Amino acid sequence: MSTHLRKYIKLLQTPASWPALLHGVAATLEHDTALGHETFATVIDVGANKGQFAVYAGIRWPDARLICFEPLPGPRAKLARVTSGHAECHDCALGSAPGEGQMHLASRTDSSSLLALGARQKAIFRMEASGALQVPIKRLDACLSSPPRRPTLLKIDVQGFELEVLKGATGLLPEIDVVYVEASYIELYEGQALHEEIERFLEERGYRLDGRFNTHFHQGERVQADLLFRRPESWAGAAMPRRPGLPKV
Repeated sequence: MSTHLRKYIKLLQTPASWPALLHGVAATLEHDTALGHETFATVIDVGANKGQFAVYAGIRWPDARLICFEPLPGPRAKLARVTSGHAECHDCALGSAPGEGQMHLASRTDSSSLLALGARQKAIFRMEASGALQVPIKRLDACLSSPPRRPTLLKIDVQGFELEVLKGATGLLPEIDVVYVEASYIELYEGQALHEEIERFLEERGYRLDGRFNTHFHQGERVQADLLFRRPESWAGAAMPRRPGLPKV
């Protein structure tokens, strides 16, 4: 059974995901392997797109504060619809310094980036550049007026700009218990930081790599994976009872 077929069977077995599915948004239930046993009071979703992870977070942690960042107006409008006002939606990109940047639009909107699409991104994922849009950029640690309620999850999926987002969150990272970030093993976007730099940056700030999930391979080569980091001293890293899981297939 293919990965996509397993995912859609799981979506059909999860009634809470159906309203978003009717809007063309498939909750990323595949993240339950990495995160399903966790409990969070705050979820920060950077690169929220049209709400794929936000819908999953709403299913998994319905009482958590959900803070989303999505600079593209089309996906952001759908994000607001599928989260039904539950999410705080910020209309900006995140980076290491405030200002403006050019979002390089891709034929698949969830692959748009503040970095230009590289040749391997276009070839492996079969897409093309489709335009550009000026967007505001802010630092994450300047966007929250008070420390988040803990335990806190920071999820980052920003197509090669992950390290810049983290550099703009240094004032907030002491309040973040778990970081879950998509990282690349090969250059997909021009000038992007690869997984080693992201791992080193977070390890220097007190995190440990706790697992790699949803690894994507192309012709036997590792391309991307979701990396899970946690603070060893954080009580969020302590063993706790697993909440009832989503349907297994």
